[in-house]
Amino acid sequence: MRMIGKTLGLLLVLFSPAVSAAEQAVDAVGYGANRTLAIADALVQGLRQVTGVSVESREVMQSISGRQSVSEGDEATHTSSFEVARQGDLKLTTGGVVSRYDVHDVTQESDGSFRADITLHVVKYDKPGLPADSRRTLAVMPFHVDRSSFSLLGDNTPAAKVESELRNRILDLFTQSRRLNVLDREFGAEFQQEKAIWVGDDAALAEKAKAGNVLGADYIVVGNIRGLRSTRSVKTLQLTGETITSYSGSAQLDYKIILAATRQVKWSDSITLNFSDAGIRGLLSKYGSSQAGMTAELAEQLVNGALSNIYPMRIVAVNGKTVVLNQGGKTLKAGDKLSVYFLGEEMFDPYTNESLGQMEEKVADIQVVRVNAKTTYAKIVGGDAELVESGAIVRR
Repeated sequence: MRMIGKTLGLLLVLFSPAVSAAEQAVDAVGYGANRTLAIADALVQGLRQVTGVSVESREVMQSISGRQSVSEGDEATHTSSFEVARQGDLKLTTGGVVSRYDVHDVTQESDGSFRADITLHVVKYDKPGLPADSRRTLAVMPFHVDRSSFSLLGDNTPAAKVESELRNRILDLFTQSRRLNVLDREFGAEFQQEKAIWVGDDAALAEKAKAGNVLGADYIVVGNIRGLRSTRSVKTLQLTGETITSYSGSAQLDYKIILAATRQVKWSDSITLNFSDAGIRGLLSKYGSSQAGMTAELAEQLVNGALSNIYPMRIVAVNGKTVVLNQGGKTLKAGDKLSVYFLGEEMFDPYTNESLGQMEEKVADIQVVRVNAKTTYAKIVGGDAELVESGAIVRR
């Protein structure tokens, strides 16, 4: 058994008691110089069928020089040199968790090698909820900041604190939209600590099967916080001695959404927000601080802009003047006013032949009345209710 473990380089757990985990039975055939290596090769072939195979290629040139004796009739024996070259060294690796395997037959071939016919049972981890590959994955990377702090109402707030709060709000809103699988890129140490438990010697097979399921991101969000400022001005009227306090502020953020596999920029935008006295007072009343308010506003604009281009809201049900949208959570709130668009003919760029989407014609206005975790209810408040139908696009 030790030889099999060394030969495969796999995580194999053999002769373990049954556990409540999904298993897949696979028939496989393997070949080797002896019985043990033939069984080992069959296990590898079976795992490749279930989990796939990773190929690593290294270019290798190996030359072997020698001399060959040749005799031709009564002529003197002479020698000639020869050279054999081999190029290309291919390394194949795979991985998986095997609960057990059954050896049906091991026979010796005419060339002296052995053939093994087996059935192996591979443990597969059943991910909770919807299949992870049913939605695109997204990761929000740390934003760049070119300064150490921001001046907010007279206090120097560390830039790292602002960046962390902005990123967490963006993650929260993307998650609440339920349009994408949002991946964590912050708590790596905590993940590694938990993973160590899965692959530990005393872990159950079902726990070991969790390893190897980490998702990579389809899209990554990157950006630069260019500015965040809020000021408080206090003036005293000489005539009455009355003190008047006024506020102002601004925030600037550049961001890109990149297709991770190709590094192609799929969407890019700059957000600039200016806050009047009333605007800052509103943020202080709603969020408790200008920092929390401005990061919340930046996050909302970023997520709404991204989702409207990747996954615009759609109407999923119509009942009279009541419509249901396929988006809820924190991305919408009661009182929000939105526009409904009828989708027409698809358009294409004449140079690249790339689809530019469908022609959109505004047909109605709606107002949100109730927001649930996954859906939003709204009333038609303007336009032609007869033209509002399921599948229509909704935009802010």
